[in-house]
Amino acid sequence: MPTVVIGVGSNIDHKKNIKQALDNLQQKFGKLLVSPIYKSAPYKKVPKNTDAVISSISEISYYFNLVISFESLLSAEKIKCHLQACELQQMRERKTNIVSIDLDLLLYGYWVGQLDGGNVPHNDIESCEFVLRPLADLHPNSTHPISGSSYLALWKEFKPRLELTPIVLD
Repeated sequence: MPTVVIGVGSNIDHKKNIKQALDNLQQKFGKLLVSPIYKSAPYKKVPKNTDAVISSISEISYYFNLVISFESLLSAEKIKCHLQACELQQMRERKTNIVSIDLDLLLYGYWVGQLDGGNVPHNDIESCEFVLRPLADLHPNSTHPISGSSYLALWKEFKPRLELTPIVLD
């Protein structure tokens, strides 16, 4: 049975939206392993010809991110459909910078491929500290399906652009 890893993020009503998403996912998939939650300032990448990053705290609230995992016999496609349904239920709108809940399929076992216009494993694993750090916390010795490196090793080599603060939601 493949281990499924989901990235969870919110920048509005964090406590309510994250709790509701976790409840929805637990009802659908059963027992969840849950990483620590990290708070970070938002950033925007500027034009493709530069790697500069701009913090823009006044435009968007801080983000709260975590990673969850579970085992499932459902296909990656069905899991992705359920994630999208959860986002819609929680009023996720893709045309704004306000994110009630973001649920990204990061990993589906060791499967590598395209799903609904995105890559699995998700590109954010190796490029975003708010994905890699909680993944390294949750599954430090598991290995990336393409690079073969452990998530802990990837994190140790990563050069963060944002400060991550571990938090606890009451």
